[in-house]
Amino acid sequence: MENQVSFYFMLQKFLKLSLILSVTAILVGGCSLPSSKKAVAPAETAPIVETAPTTEAPSTNRLKKFNDYDELAQFLIDNINPETVSISNTRESAASAGAIKSLALTAAPPAVPGSTAADMPTTDSSVPNNSLDYSATNVQVAGVDEADIIKTDGVYIYALVKNELSIIKATPANEAQVVSKITFQSRPQDILINDNFLAVFGSNDQIRREPFYRDFRRQNSYTFFKVFDISNPVSPRAVRDLNFEGSYYDARLIGDYVYFLTNTPGNYIADEPLLPRVLENGQVLATKCDATLKCFAPDVYYFDIPYDSQSFLNITAINIVNNAEAIGGQAYLISHSQNLYVSQNNIYITYTQYLSEYELEQEVKQELIFSELSDSDQNKITAIQAAPGFVLNKNEKKYKVAQIIDRYWNSLDAAARAVLDKQIDAGLEKKLTEKAKDMEKTIIHKIAVSGRKIEYRAMGEVPGQLLNQFSMDENGAYFRVATTRNPQNSRLSTATADSYNNIYVLDANLKIVGSLSNLATAEKIYAVRFIGNRAYLVTFKQIDPLFVIDLTDPKKPAVLGAVKVPGFSNYLHPVDKDGNQLIGLGREAEETDSGGVKIKGLKLSLFDFTDLKNPKELDSYLIGDASSDSIALYDHKAFLYAPEKKILSLPATLYENGRLSFSGALVFTLENNQLALQGRIDHSVGGYFSQNDYWSGFSYRDNTVKRSLYIGNQLYTLSNKFLKINDLTALTETKSLELTVGGDDYIITSPAAVEPIAEMPVEAEGTEVPEDLVAPEEAAEIPAETPEAPEETAAPI
Repeated sequence: MENQVSFYFMLQKFLKLSLILSVTAILVGGCSLPSSKKAVAPAETAPIVETAPTTEAPSTNRLKKFNDYDELAQFLIDNINPETVSISNTRESAASAGAIKSLALTAAPPAVPGSTAADMPTTDSSVPNNSLDYSATNVQVAGVDEADIIKTDGVYIYALVKNELSIIKATPANEAQVVSKITFQSRPQDILINDNFLAVFGSNDQIRREPFYRDFRRQNSYTFFKVFDISNPVSPRAVRDLNFEGSYYDARLIGDYVYFLTNTPGNYIADEPLLPRVLENGQVLATKCDATLKCFAPDVYYFDIPYDSQSFLNITAINIVNNAEAIGGQAYLISHSQNLYVSQNNIYITYTQYLSEYELEQEVKQELIFSELSDSDQNKITAIQAAPGFVLNKNEKKYKVAQIIDRYWNSLDAAARAVLDKQIDAGLEKKLTEKAKDMEKTIIHKIAVSGRKIEYRAMGEVPGQLLNQFSMDENGAYFRVATTRNPQNSRLSTATADSYNNIYVLDANLKIVGSLSNLATAEKIYAVRFIGNRAYLVTFKQIDPLFVIDLTDPKKPAVLGAVKVPGFSNYLHPVDKDGNQLIGLGREAEETDSGGVKIKGLKLSLFDFTDLKNPKELDSYLIGDASSDSIALYDHKAFLYAPEKKILSLPATLYENGRLSFSGALVFTLENNQLALQGRIDHSVGGYFSQNDYWSGFSYRDNTVKRSLYIGNQLYTLSNKFLKINDLTALTETKSLELTVGGDDYIITSPAAVEPIAEMPVEAEGTEVPEDLVAPEEAAEIPAETPEAPEETAAPI
């Protein structure tokens, strides 16, 4: 205690001295140290990368790289919230940081040339071809595989069900069987496969039980990443075991490399590693590299902007074919990350940034009032603004300055206050006009990837908010985005500014070169698809305008035509590579007598854009009532369209009059410009719910179908409960496998003990309901709690 108190007084003296020096520096007009810049690549202008300054400099939005981990430590200390650390934890000095001071200062990788995105979204998987044709994951960009819960190589199917990964010999279909299982203590989220290797990853909720974790003072979540050799599917073999401090964000597979993205809070705790930990085989990788230790010492970047909060966005390149190769990667201190788009050469990460009218008003007040304040109050504001971040964060500074400004305002008489209020309103109106595009804008980060090499390339911004990954597209040297500017309110007006929608085209440096604004006012985007030189945009308020936009001239986007039909589409899928026909999946809607909108059941639409002057909806199919749902509305990987088979399969949970009537997969044919329901594949055992399951942010049931795929002439549909196999022509059942769950980390069972079972019959009168099924009236859609992890009964491999 005595040491803490003495340290506290030392800290006070240090802070006072820092404030005096900061104020002096401001008065003198201080400057930062000289900075060095990277060479500019001839094909694409690189962002300016500077070393961290030793004194505070004006914000420039430039990317900067820490020279070593001492600078990173100081940055985290300066930007920490005071309430998050106790005095006893502030004893960090260069001595403790120095143990991991050396930062990997490798030469910058060469510029990665721009890539051309595929004209048509496709299925993709880096697996060998077999004699039977087969579908793979429905991905956005050809050559960029997306992580999913099921993969196939045309012979075997690899499927995640809760804590188990089942490896299924899928052909011949009538002999399909589970040949082995890998059961995990922590539930995996997704898998990727490449040749004979399978990567599986998810949140490691069991790491807190490990003895070494108890020694970590920073008790963050961890994400596991494990690789298995599946050259012998009957006996898969673990070949890599990694754990990353932080939460899983997303992943893509390009060639042999998985680009694995995690987010970690950027908090500072003395005597803890500055960077998020990476563990290999249970051992923390050193951040100081020498010949005797396995290490991981990524470069760390940040932006010269005020941080409300900061977290590490970690991008790690993992070769899952050569698992002896060290991982590569970089870390970025950013405020947020929301949507991700990945081409074969670049990763784009976006988030929406908002500017509040209140903050603008406070700026106006300070500009008008500061010169009227006493010298004492002026000095207080100057000192507050110069305070280090670990003393006062940005919001605390604003609050304290606002107190001084508002105290002056309150001291005025009514007449003087009225005059000042008019000046404030006029100044605010001017700022709102000047900052209109900044009130809601999307920040875009572009990061080039090539094998283990990862290089930050550019930062850009566009007005409005993105919907999802399909709101973005890379085409040659250009990056295209679609945004919605949401309704805006102001205290200066009683009216609300309507929403509107936009298309922006950016160059390789993420500078806007073309735009199309103010589309469909008072509506917002519900679905987007970029195909070649066209963009398809669904907006909605009462009807569904589906716009087709010409992007042939990147500098002059133009509307070619639009289809207006009741309802809206949440997902658009191309029928052909040119985008002349699209399938839309969404909901039906109708206008009420009062002018409102009533949302109804699921809707499948076929749109035709062959004649751009007369685009039309060729056909549609309505499914279920307003309570009906489909995972494919929100997850494109649940949507299967096979033009060569002329079929479309999508998961659906249907209700009639508020009661569950069906849960399974709906299979449609698409021939002669007509959609027809070919049949249903029932996973609900005649209309019964099974157990609840919380998955990917939603509450589902074990018999909710999540995915469909085909191999040869057989359709495979997956739920937690079943893998059902049906003939594509007649949809007669070929086989049904019951998939079981449970167990501990890395119990590999070979051959599997799971026996195939026939489809359970519909319950007849007087028949007992199976124990694991719940009658519909007892099965309200209440969000389920995350299931508890099974007790450990065997040591992990």
